[in-house]
Amino acid sequence: METIQQAFLPANVFFTVLMLLMLLYWIMVVIGTLDIAFLDFDLDVEGDADADVDGVLDGAAGGFFDGFCAFFYIGTVPVTILVSMLIVCMWFISIIANGLINPSGSMVLGFPIAVGSIIVSPFVCKVVGMPLKKLFSSLKNTDTIRDVIGRICTVKTTEVSTKMGQAEVPSSGAPVLINVVSDGSHVFHKGDEAVVLEKDNEKGVYVIAPVNLED
Repeated sequence: METIQQAFLPANVFFTVLMLLMLLYWIMVVIGTLDIAFLDFDLDVEGDADADVDGVLDGAAGGFFDGFCAFFYIGTVPVTILVSMLIVCMWFISIIANGLINPSGSMVLGFPIAVGSIIVSPFVCKVVGMPLKKLFSSLKNTDTIRDVIGRICTVKTTEVSTKMGQAEVPSSGAPVLINVVSDGSHVFHKGDEAVVLEKDNEKGVYVIAPVNLED
């Protein structure tokens, strides 16, 4: 009862409302009213990390955004799960901090506590979400291997030979960017099409061959 009273004090009520909305969302997911992917989006933030000079020249802003997303697992862990974790963290920090130094729930102290909670919570989520990142990365890698083998890809780097480059595989959503090497002496150039043969798990790259095997 004491926790409930504390939750609805002026200093905590904003985060409490967010918690209630989050709970309502997950209840609707459980009963099937909403899909778990509702409001989710997929970002390809890992593929660009190994891009060559051509990718680097696309600009620092894009690199900063990709780095930010990768740091907080956006694009790896579903956004709905990340947002839920963030709301829970903000709520707990607000309740505990106000309970210790602002038991009356005054907004004079409550506002800076709320700001601190918003700043600190993403970093708490990063630590807590590390196992989820590993889990979803594993699932995503498995899906990617299954989806791209045998598909036609387009070379995106200056060239691909036995030296690693990158290629893009079209999908129903955002294109999948993969690290690739040639299956032999054939050299691919930017814009060439190839077929994805297999994945070299030891090197962590996909092996590609000409679409016309007589080339």
